Amino acid sequence: MPREHVDQSGSYRYRLEPLSRTDEVATGLAARVHDPAWALARQWQFGEFAGQDAGSPVLAVVSGRSTPISAWRPAAAPGVREVHPWVPYDPASGPLDALVESEGATEPDEYTRVEGGAHFVRLLDEAGLSSALPRVLAVYRFDPVPAPSGPPAGLVTLLAPRVPDAGKLAADLVAGALRVDGLAEVGARWLAWWRGIAPVDTPDTFDPHRFEHRADFSCGTKVFHAEEYLGDGLDWFSVDLDPGAGPAAAAPDLPFSHEVVPATVRFGGIPADRFWEMEDAQVDFGAAEVSALDTGRLLVIAFGEVYGNDWFLFPLEVPVGSLTTLDGIVVTDSFGDTRTVRRAGGADAGWNLFTVTGTDDGLLVMPSGQGAVGERLETVLLARDELANLAWAIEKSVTDLRGELVDRRERWLRTAPKGTPCTAAQSSQSSGTGSYGVQTVVPDYWLPLVPQAIALASIRFVLVQLNQPGASSQPLGRLLRPDSSVPEEEVPREGAEVTRSPVLARWYDGSWHPWVRREKNPGCGESSSGLLFDIVRPSETWP
Repeated sequence: MPREHVDQSGSYRYRLEPLSRTDEVATGLAARVHDPAWALARQWQFGEFAGQDAGSPVLAVVSGRSTPISAWRPAAAPGVREVHPWVPYDPASGPLDALVESEGATEPDEYTRVEGGAHFVRLLDEAGLSSALPRVLAVYRFDPVPAPSGPPAGLVTLLAPRVPDAGKLAADLVAGALRVDGLAEVGARWLAWWRGIAPVDTPDTFDPHRFEHRADFSCGTKVFHAEEYLGDGLDWFSVDLDPGAGPAAAAPDLPFSHEVVPATVRFGGIPADRFWEMEDAQVDFGAAEVSALDTGRLLVIAFGEVYGNDWFLFPLEVPVGSLTTLDGIVVTDSFGDTRTVRRAGGADAGWNLFTVTGTDDGLLVMPSGQGAVGERLETVLLARDELANLAWAIEKSVTDLRGELVDRRERWLRTAPKGTPCTAAQSSQSSGTGSYGVQTVVPDYWLPLVPQAIALASIRFVLVQLNQPGASSQPLGRLLRPDSSVPEEEVPREGAEVTRSPVLARWYDGSWHPWVRREKNPGCGESSSGLLFDIVRPSETWP
C-alpha cells in the first residue's frame, strides 16, 4: 500500500510498503505454482522427462589392491650393460628421497666431527664423567687445525682443541675397541646418535656428467624407471614404466574393501542446495570475460553452473610407497539401486590422468618426504658464452672441509692479482694512445668448458684449467671434478643451476632423516666472462 513520507528537505514523497493480510507465513514459503499444468508442459518441451530417474548416492563400496615398492637400484647409463643389484626397501623405514638423492657415505668434514665431539662431551657431563675428558682428548685429539687466513676464526678453530675427534671415536666404537676404560655406556649412546646424523652408505644414483639422477624402482611385477630425475622430490610423474626390466622379489599385494559415504563436491560459487538459500555473491560466473575461442574457461563455467552438483567424492587412504589399483566401485543410491562405476576413459588410451606412463591404471604414491631444505652447501651455474665460444661452470659458493660456506666471488676479490684488472699482461712500450694486452683476467671461479667433438653432430663440453698469470681456475667443491665433461644438451641457452643442500625430513612414524640433496634447476640465461685475447685498449677510459 502507498504511504506518505516527508524527507529532510520538507518534500513529500510516496513509497510502497507490503502489507500482510494474515499472520501466517506458510503460504509464502510454499512457493506455489499458479498453473502446474503449464509447468509440466514446459518440462516436457525441454526434454526433462527423458532424463533418468536417478537418486543421489548414499553409500559406496570400493575394493582394490595396493602393491608396495619393495626395492630400488641406480639405473645403468645408456649403452652400459652393467646392472646394479636391487637394494631392498621398506616404506616404513623412511622416505625414498633420502636414499635416491643422498651422496652416500662420505668422509665427515671437520665441522661434523667437531659437532660430534661436542655431543660426546655433553653426554659425559650428563653421566657425571667429565673427569674422563682429559683421557679422551689424549687419545682422540684432533690433528692440528691451522687457522684460516682472511676471515675470522670459526667454530672448528675454537672447539677443536676442546673436544674429541668424532671420526676417530666412531671408528673405534664401531670396531668395539674404545681405548678409554669406563665409558662403554656413554659410547653406546653416542654411537646411536652418531649413526642418526652420519650419511647412509647407499649406491649413488647421481650422474656427474648430466647432473641428474637415474634410478629404478621395483613394484610387484612392474619396474618404474626415473630417467632424468632432477632431485626436486619424487612423485608419480618422475617415473615411467620400464617394460623390459626384470623386477626384484615381489612383495605381497595388500587387498582392501571399504564402505564409504560419498559427499558432494564443494567449491566457490556452487549452486545452492536449498530453494530459499542465498547464492554466494563473491563468485559471479556471469561476469567472467571470455572470448569465442576460450573453450577451457567456458567448460569450467559450464561445469560450475550446470553440472557442479552432480559430482561426488569420498576419501580413500592408500599405503605410502605403493601402486593402488581399484577393482570396482559399487554405489547404492537413495532409491536402493546399486550400480558399478567404471573407470573414466577406460577404453581411451589417451586418458591417463594421474597414471604413470606405460601403465593402464593405478595411482602411484611415492614414499617421498621433501622435508625442510637448509642453506645451500654448494652452487654451480652452467652458462654459455657465445662471445668466447665457450661454456662456463661458475662455482658461486662451496663448502670447505670446516663445513663453512665460501663465497668464491668474495674470495676472488680479496686475492685477485693487483694492477690492471682487465689484462693479464701488457706491452712494456705503451704509448699515450693505447696499450696492448695478451689476455684478459677471468675470475678463478669461472671454470671453462671447452667444446669437443666426440662423433658426427655430437659435442660435449670438457672442463679444462684456464692458465693465466697470477690466477688459475680449478673446482673446489664436490659437484665438479677436474676431469668433468658435460653433454652439449645439458647446457641450454637458459643455462642450468646445480646445488647441494642439506635436507631434514620427518617420516610418518616420527623419525628424522637427514641427507644432502643434489638438485638441478633452470639457470638465468647466457653470461659473458669478458675473456679476450690480443687486445689494444686506450690509455684513457672510453667517453
